[in-house]
Amino acid sequence: MFTSWVCISIMLFITLISIYLKPTKNDQMHQMMYMMMISMTTGLTIGVLITLSNHQQFFHSLLISMGVSALIGLCIGFRLHFLALLEGIFTGMMAGMMGSMIVVMISISEAHALLLICLLLLTCSAIFCSTMFLSQRFPKLLSSFFPVIIISSLLLILTVFYSFTHFGTTTVSQSYKINVLKK
Repeated sequence: MFTSWVCISIMLFITLISIYLKPTKNDQMHQMMYMMMISMTTGLTIGVLITLSNHQQFFHSLLISMGVSALIGLCIGFRLHFLALLEGIFTGMMAGMMGSMIVVMISISEAHALLLICLLLLTCSAIFCSTMFLSQRFPKLLSSFFPVIIISSLLLILTVFYSFTHFGTTTVSQSYKINVLKK
């Protein structure tokens, strides 16, 4: 679970830096689309993660995931315009609620697989949105280093996948062994 929080924090940090460095050109439709992508994937991931870690208290985990996702949408959309701010808040709340409800409907092992999928989706969307924002500000820099950006993005995605599967299977197998020994 710690690896998941680290991944979410890194992706939000990358997104916030790229939004801070974005040009002042006011293209509201693109900003709302990026805001929807970021807050939806972040909210879904946080909803799955919080409900997975607090499975017995569904209502509390639902409210916490909705609140945290709305707060993240507020923080990211604050730098953009007002419509992107509203889009981020309500999309984050909806995604946090969907992530929580999905975890309750499926088994724990399927929820761990869903968390991995959500983390990879969050990583890809954060890298895509950051590249789009930074390509408007530094067009020549990103075009000259595009292969490096693609390779580093793939390495980051593989690192998330490897660390999550490595640490996740160790924790699941140890808890399975403990449960088997108790029986």
